[in-house]
Amino acid sequence: MTADLVVWDFDGVLNAEPEGTPFGWVPRLDADLGLSPRAFRAFLNRPGQAAQVLRGRLSLLAELDQWLTTQDTGVTADRLLAHWLRSEDRPDAQVIDWLDRSPQRAVIGTNNPAPRAEYIMQSMGFSARVETIFASGPMGMAKPDPGFYGAIERWSGLAPSALLLIDDNRANVAAAAARGWQTYHFHAHTRDGLPAKLGIAP
Repeated sequence: MTADLVVWDFDGVLNAEPEGTPFGWVPRLDADLGLSPRAFRAFLNRPGQAAQVLRGRLSLLAELDQWLTTQDTGVTADRLLAHWLRSEDRPDAQVIDWLDRSPQRAVIGTNNPAPRAEYIMQSMGFSARVETIFASGPMGMAKPDPGFYGAIERWSGLAPSALLLIDDNRANVAAAAARGWQTYHFHAHTRDGLPAKLGIAP
């Protein structure tokens, strides 16, 4: 069955995952901004913080601002956030070409806070490629929360069987499938099969 609407995950699908550990730009923070990579790693690893930021319960900018007050620096939260966003900008040209050539309607469904969602749509130009972005921060819920999928269903007005999720996270795919969505678990060993799923040439 051909889907009417494709929900594209962002990181790991449209945006390539970096080789090695996540946040591979952090070791360069000292050279780039004069900030301690070790201290910033500790900030990133604060228990529960990431989940709260992803669901919009904490402001990423406010958390960065608070952390910077503990550092001997003149770097502002706005500057650090802008550096973070640029450093995570890794568009996968091949997958984006598939998005552009696919005949289905398209939206992005991603676990990201509001500043990153805006960056994706405006600075990275995805507002010209998809109808809208469903991002966990503004929504107040994150995949695989059932409400995340329910919000997309209500917005689209489509039956779950007419929706296709392309995602690199197995739990996110399983949650969509449990609601009756079509799914595609995207990873290195399956990516070459995606054009056929979309009904386009490789």
